Amino acid sequence: MTACGFTPDQLDAMPMHDVLALLRYWWDAPPTHEILAAVYQISRAPSRCADDPSNIGELIAGFPDGVIRHR
Repeated sequence: MTACGFTPDQLDAMPMHDVLALLRYWWDAPPTHEILAAVYQISRAPSRCADDPSNIGELIAGFPDGVIRHR
């Protein structure tokens, strides 16, 4: 739920009936980023390393042979 704009503190303070209403709403209209992640089997990206601000090292490590294949 934090990916949809709520902080953990806001969720902790939210009454349970509001949480359940939100979950019922998301059952019918799930957040777009969740649908796309499920369809394309995408997991959360690892956090960036301070030594590699461009994150190119992780990209190279993910495709060591230099070929990006469709899954």
